Amino acid sequence: MSNVDVLSLRLGNDQYANLIGARLIDFFNGHAPWQRRLWDVGTCMLLDEVVEAVEWRAKGVLSASALSWLARDAERIIGRDPAAGDRVVKMQLRKALQARLSPGTRHVRLLQALSALIQGGYLERWRNLLNGRPSPERFARAMAAHLLDRGYSMPFLHRWSRQLFKEKVSLAELMERSIELSSRDFESFEVMLPFVSVPGAKTSLTEKNPAWRSASEVRTWLKDHAGDPKGVRQAGGFLYTFEARDHVAAAYLGAQNIDRILARSTLVSQHSSKPEPEGRIWVKGVDRAIRSPRETRNAFLKSLVSESHLYELTHSTDLDDALELLATMNTGSPGPAIASGWAAIESLFVAPTDPDDSEEGRGAVAADRVAVLVAASWPRSDLTTLSHQHRPEVPDLTSRALALASSNRERSRIVGEALLAGRGLNLRDASDQAAAARMAQLMSEPRKTLSDVEAHVASAMRRLYRQRNIVMHGGSTETLTLESTLRTCAPLVGASLDRIAHARLTDDVGALHLATKARLGIDLLSSDNPIHIVDLLE
Repeated sequence: MSNVDVLSLRLGNDQYANLIGARLIDFFNGHAPWQRRLWDVGTCMLLDEVVEAVEWRAKGVLSASALSWLARDAERIIGRDPAAGDRVVKMQLRKALQARLSPGTRHVRLLQALSALIQGGYLERWRNLLNGRPSPERFARAMAAHLLDRGYSMPFLHRWSRQLFKEKVSLAELMERSIELSSRDFESFEVMLPFVSVPGAKTSLTEKNPAWRSASEVRTWLKDHAGDPKGVRQAGGFLYTFEARDHVAAAYLGAQNIDRILARSTLVSQHSSKPEPEGRIWVKGVDRAIRSPRETRNAFLKSLVSESHLYELTHSTDLDDALELLATMNTGSPGPAIASGWAAIESLFVAPTDPDDSEEGRGAVAADRVAVLVAASWPRSDLTTLSHQHRPEVPDLTSRALALASSNRERSRIVGEALLAGRGLNLRDASDQAAAARMAQLMSEPRKTLSDVEAHVASAMRRLYRQRNIVMHGGSTETLTLESTLRTCAPLVGASLDRIAHARLTDDVGALHLATKARLGIDLLSSDNPIHIVDLLE
């Protein structure tokens, strides 16, 4: 197999290529479960984030320890990225990241230059590395994060990656198309935002606004540029031109303008009428309407239904308060969503009477506790899913055992034991096959794999905390990673609070005790009995 040209392998025909293709589809799928989503930003975005954080540190918005931690994390992550550059480039990166960073210094200029250097040819270097068969997971994560950081929307990339899988392209063609996509310039898109009602539509509020279009003008525009859609109830709308990577990304920029209009309308008078958007966004030349980007955040708690607690409001607890705050992550505009999401975390994961929590920093402590809890939850989540997808034509040892299982804990244990024994699973979906490969790797190296997962989640949660501070103390909602923070963190925050809700409702165990149990369980993991990964929260 070592003589095979890896770039000639085709999606849909070869297991190695399939794992790459399946993970790309997972990472671009806004409805993928939390354990299969992308939790990272890319290498180049990470360097730019460090540079931006230097400015916020100089303004007193971020602490010195927050900037120092980010720089160390960037050094760790980029050091493991083989496409970030050769030994000399990484030596320069370490030199800059380990220096005292402040605005206008040579070290910040060096980081900016290195970011531009790494950005150029990043995917080309990954293409050259493919014949060395890098980890499909690591490669797919790097490529997905890079394309998302370039400004492409998840729905656009999801359709794109699914089409490549359908065409069974070779890895060489996958790279060629990815490189072409990455190198495209921004395009101009006309975006129509219809409104059902617009108070003051025939006053100076709209007449002096060049973006305003009357109901008849909106109707004509939709007929001429959007396939004359039926059932669009509107009293006028706003037409904007955005520079974006794809039409969905342009529509999402339109959604941000809707949020701003609605936010401003609440500042006029509580008795005045409020504008009401139609709910859909139209892009010139695209027949299908586009919905809000919020549908990709997915901070979900399944335990509210499984434990019959969705409508239970008899008495309020700290968990109920946190859930109310968390809901804003799914529904609010980015700034409030970030602030409320973090408030939900800190309210549960910091002990107000523990001096060590205060000494280490409330944000860092809360972020790391979420990370260990999510890492401990990860194995059971995918093992349980796989247990329902194993469907051999002829019943085997695993399927017969699963038929007798009485709980998800037992089902995940059965699947884990099968993987540990080298018994394959009969899985039809490529995403499930990729998950089975990750679980098999987990069984072979439990502590190392979970430590890596924990580090990924910790990076995401610390980013959420930094963004919260920028929103709350810097008053800004225009940072580089605000949208990507919501995209990556909302599902993880939902997963952590889902575990807390389940533990509270079934065993009356609180968040701090559950995080301690997760920490101890991971620290005591042994390769001699890796099946204990399904019991980390028991």
